[in-house]
Amino acid sequence: MSKRDKLIQKIMSGGCITFAEAEKLLTDLGYASEFPQGGSSHKTFRKAGCDKITLVATQKPLKKYAMKMIQEALINEGVQK
Repeated sequence: MSKRDKLIQKIMSGGCITFAEAEKLLTDLGYASEFPQGGSSHKTFRKAGCDKITLVATQKPLKKYAMKMIQEALINEGVQK
């Protein structure tokens, strides 16, 4: 089982991950990332045809609402529990 598969399994089972792990996974799934103007700690991930995902870079680990958004993105990509 690859590191990516283990990470997906951890997310889908309800575990928490770090911002760096989420950023890597979302970019691997084809999401483009951007920091808003003005020095905010929030980072937005966008992909055509999908809801945007906004994460806070300073949260360690990510909060439950952020994990829920990532789970929904994985489900939309066809990843099963």
